[in-house]
Amino acid sequence: MKIILYCSIFLVACGHDLVIPYQPAPAVLSKPPANYQSIESFRKPGMDDYQTLMAAYDSLKDGNTLQFENKTYTFSHTPLLHKSINFVGPATITRENQITYSLKIGADENSNFLILNSTDGIIANDRIIACLNQQNTGATQLRFVLKVSGDTLFLDSPLKKTFGNESSYPAGTKIFKNINFFYLISTVNFPGTGSTFTNLTFDGNRDNNNGSFTWNLNTGILSQNPGYTVYRNCTFINSPNETIVGHNARIENCIFKNLNGSGFHTSIDRLIVTEQQIHSYILNSTFENTNQINTRITGHSEGAITHSNSGGYYTATGDAFINVGENVLGILYPSVSVNDWGTSNIEFTGNAINSDSSKIVFGISSLPGTIHDVRIERNIIISMKVTNLDAQLAQRPDIVIKQENGE
Repeated sequence: MKIILYCSIFLVACGHDLVIPYQPAPAVLSKPPANYQSIESFRKPGMDDYQTLMAAYDSLKDGNTLQFENKTYTFSHTPLLHKSINFVGPATITRENQITYSLKIGADENSNFLILNSTDGIIANDRIIACLNQQNTGATQLRFVLKVSGDTLFLDSPLKKTFGNESSYPAGTKIFKNINFFYLISTVNFPGTGSTFTNLTFDGNRDNNNGSFTWNLNTGILSQNPGYTVYRNCTFINSPNETIVGHNARIENCIFKNLNGSGFHTSIDRLIVTEQQIHSYILNSTFENTNQINTRITGHSEGAITHSNSGGYYTATGDAFINVGENVLGILYPSVSVNDWGTSNIEFTGNAINSDSSKIVFGISSLPGTIHDVRIERNIIISMKVTNLDAQLAQRPDIVIKQENGE
């Protein structure tokens, strides 16, 4: 059997009579696109694509629209965005081939400057990571570069330990520069404004960015802010790690294909939003060959949709999940810290799943606390690994999970 997606209007699973109608997203509270400008009008001789984008961005006002031309743009650094801009294609955006740096002199968890073999290609406001190996346990958190002086990087905070609790970094330890396609720091007005991405292809260039598989290196788009971020008719391919990390996303008619990590990694800090201010929509989109590297290696790619801080609070319907990794969805858990609202308020219905080796969820936490209003039911299940969740569900009466077709 195969899944056919007709122009994102409806989805039919052949041999089944369940049809998923088109599900329009709720209206986005943002101003309509205005003041179109072409990115190429800002290009000057000698500028690379990142420099051209930032020249355009510096000239734009909130609500303006930036048109990418029908070509490939290669970013060498992360654009840090504080404005609400409408980015429009058609265009392909990719990241440069990964540069491997190394420590010339050893460092430790308290080091707030690093002496490298070279700093060519690193600028202030880049973020870097130290890696003892390719796995998450061998990687540090990302650190901002405050200043580059000769072969020395000055960091915004000490390097600290790896996720695997290693604290020593001998000479030769690999250092990688992080490149997000976009890093949305904040929006000017909440909740009415947010950036939009329309008709763009984001190619993560994973074959040339495989120095580390830790989940937080080289995220495609990072948007953890209260304002809405909208993705319409976009394609995300070849992600080396996670693809979209954030929340309050409106993902419509998008394709996620051939990803090492998750397609959408739900995450927002409880300290900047109330529980009522969080909700994402994933509608009429396709997830195929996603989260292909096991979470034991990446540390946090357990689902095609992965849950992190405040990782619930979304509606997913009309979507197709084809040959995704170990799970379709991440773990369900209650609030576990002051930064986290937990994974309540999930509506996952009317989707199609054709993925032999995938479970519906990574698991259900036994930690104390409330998980409320989770409905994972009435989906087209063509192929999926069914697991016995009866004991866990008995302890969580406000979670409904059905693993049979149409149930």
